[in-house]
Amino acid sequence: MRTRKSVLNTIVSFISQLIIILLGFLSRRVLIYNVGVQYLGINGLMTNILTVFSLAESGIGIAIGYALYKPLAEKDTEKIKSLMRFFKVTYRLLALMTAIIGVAFYPFLPFFLKGNTAPDASTIYFLFLFSSVVSYLWVYKTTLNSSDQNKYLYTIANTITQILVLVLKIVILYYMQNYIFYLLVDIISTVIKNVLFSMIIDRRYPYLKEKDVQPLDVETRKNIFKNIKALFIGKVGYIISECSDNLVISSIVNITALGMYSNYTTIISAVSGFVTTFSSGVTASMGNLIASESSERAYEVYKKIDFINYWLYTFSAICLYCLIELFVRIWLGDEYVLSKSILFFAISIYYLRGINSSVDIVKNAAGLYYPDRFIPMVEAIVNLIISVILAWRIGLAGVLAGTLFSFLMFSFWTKPYFVYRDVFKQNFLKYVVWEGKKLVVGSIISVIVFIIQDKIVLSGNIVTFVVKAIVAFGISNGFLVLAYFRTKEFMYIKELLKSVLHRMISKNYI
Repeated sequence: MRTRKSVLNTIVSFISQLIIILLGFLSRRVLIYNVGVQYLGINGLMTNILTVFSLAESGIGIAIGYALYKPLAEKDTEKIKSLMRFFKVTYRLLALMTAIIGVAFYPFLPFFLKGNTAPDASTIYFLFLFSSVVSYLWVYKTTLNSSDQNKYLYTIANTITQILVLVLKIVILYYMQNYIFYLLVDIISTVIKNVLFSMIIDRRYPYLKEKDVQPLDVETRKNIFKNIKALFIGKVGYIISECSDNLVISSIVNITALGMYSNYTTIISAVSGFVTTFSSGVTASMGNLIASESSERAYEVYKKIDFINYWLYTFSAICLYCLIELFVRIWLGDEYVLSKSILFFAISIYYLRGINSSVDIVKNAAGLYYPDRFIPMVEAIVNLIISVILAWRIGLAGVLAGTLFSFLMFSFWTKPYFVYRDVFKQNFLKYVVWEGKKLVVGSIISVIVFIIQDKIVLSGNIVTFVVKAIVAFGISNGFLVLAYFRTKEFMYIKELLKSVLHRMISKNYI
């Protein structure tokens, strides 16, 4: 059952991610051509401001998910009821706090709208604020659904909603050229979607509507707040790190460099979105496993998840490095192609963070937030210092080098150290050997593929792109098969794929 739900969550998330990415590019194009680029900038600014406001929520969603794993695994409905009542009250307080902070911030908004000529910027701000506040009223039920390994239900509902909303947005923009109505469609559809999904959750878990709910015990409440505090500190560090990169690029290099680099990050984020659908599909299953079985069993499952994660990030990073420059040439033109050093650092950050993310799956599933709570903050400060120094010397590549080096100095090894020590009860040297071997193999395969694809020169960028894509994908995966086909992790993937294919054929899906 656990494996089946993981596979189902992953497949549905993957399809949803593909549709959402395509819709994202299309809706952005419609927005630019119908109401202007300035509204796209305002949209981005409002999103960033509310991301900072959401710092108050940082960690609560993850802490909720972790707290629910054990009672869901044990079918302890009384504990689930107590937890959900507690989270309901917590999120309503968060909604109130966000509203107060948002209103208090409004007088400072003009400082962030330099050069703005849009007359309805204030209205847009309050619509964004309203949308953010209202979202808190139902999000705790979404977390319950995901923790019970039924994320695919919300994903399906969300994808269908986005498709319908896109059509309506296009109609509104084409005939009315009005960004306010465009936003209202988003807000109204989100509210309707959340209300309907809340009703579905109430039907699936009827005991949530029962009135006889016991207060949450002191020990559980204490552990939840401890985790939230640790996660909050880590989130602050993460936001500082992410914001500082953009700030350093725009202030020391130039704003044009930041804009050009954003083209690369958009492509990398799109690919990352596909790959991370795997981790989002198995996190709840890992939490269920840790809550109900031994650390030895959790370790064995983790190695399989980590191997799949490594495989996905290895071939996707190779494909990105080989294809991203050619894609930018086709998409935007030669003048938007950045240097090889920038590409190298960008892909290295993507790859190393990616192969390290399977540790995050276990860390979040086990609720291991406290031991390394200060690491992200220290990493963010070191990142800022190194990035500033290197930015003055080598420009944009220096900023990315600072991000990469600070990650390798801290998070890359500290997170697995605590997971191996506190969750798996294993010697950290096992991780060093396990990951070291995979990095060596991945590096060798990368060099081979880079050399081969570099020799491919055909007439026409599109033809060259297609051929290079086939070569990069085929050779990277072929060498991965040759390197690992005798391992038990590979055999597990093989049997899992055969099982899924058999089920799909037996149910006439294909």
